Amino acid sequence: MRVFSVVATVKDKNILKSLEVTGVSSFRFNSSHTDLRELENFLEYYSYNCALPLYIDLQGAKFRLSRSQQEFEILPGEQVIFGEPGPELKTISVDPRVLSYLSPGMKVSIEDGKIRLEVLKIEEKRARALVLKGGDIRPAKGMNISPHPVNQLELCPRDIEIVKSSRRHDFVRYALSFVSGPGEVAELKELSGRPVASKIERELPFGRVEEIANASDEIWLCRGDLFAQLGMRGFADFYRFFTKNIASLNKPVLMAGEVLEHMVDHPCATRSEICHLADLRDNGYSGIVLSNETAYGSFPIETVKTVLEVTSNE
Repeated sequence: MRVFSVVATVKDKNILKSLEVTGVSSFRFNSSHTDLRELENFLEYYSYNCALPLYIDLQGAKFRLSRSQQEFEILPGEQVIFGEPGPELKTISVDPRVLSYLSPGMKVSIEDGKIRLEVLKIEEKRARALVLKGGDIRPAKGMNISPHPVNQLELCPRDIEIVKSSRRHDFVRYALSFVSGPGEVAELKELSGRPVASKIERELPFGRVEEIANASDEIWLCRGDLFAQLGMRGFADFYRFFTKNIASLNKPVLMAGEVLEHMVDHPCATRSEICHLADLRDNGYSGIVLSNETAYGSFPIETVKTVLEVTSNE
């Protein structure tokens, strides 16, 4: 009997036991939203208080806003700065390497497309952009340039530091963001000696996805970043083809990206979300990864119960 896995993202250690009792299969901790000391403290607590596997999500080639980013709202029609602060405009702090990929006319999205901007002008150590779709700018949120310009050939220094610090724990696994090929997965497995879930977050030839699956223990299809990369029709086409060919990957495939997004703020899922959840199981997905629903949402327990009820074999 196939068990439908539920991976719950957590940022607060105090909810671990409640979610474990409710029936989650494992937990996910996003290392991009914390520093090394905080991660080590979390792992130490986890080792004494939870018996489930824990995925540490590594940044990989994913672009993110600075973890020290000031929070503020940006509005449609407003101009902002990427890079070093200017005296007159709000500034979105990014890794300097991001600036080297920006050019006038390029579209940029933040937090899975919730915020969208267009680059207007490249200036020294910064870029000026027009807000197309506004929202709240928050630290360490994901940033997308389409198409994603980086094929990372090796782990970044921060990810290596995190792995070396955490691999001693037997319960730890790793989820690697924006994987582009099997080489980086193999490097992570060799360094860590732990299982690796590869996150598919950009458009890749399906043959490449198969190569990545062969090197991985699991595949996570991350629909938030994929949607930001591909747009509505492109994402629909990719998702349709990917789903029809899941069996050829010969590895567990989980859907990630706020499958029950409505439950971040509401105690019940929408009917569309329930149908999608039921279809995922019928179409061969092995589980889902809950993100904001359990990390920031107001109804994490209800969310897990909803998944288990809809996907139960009984």
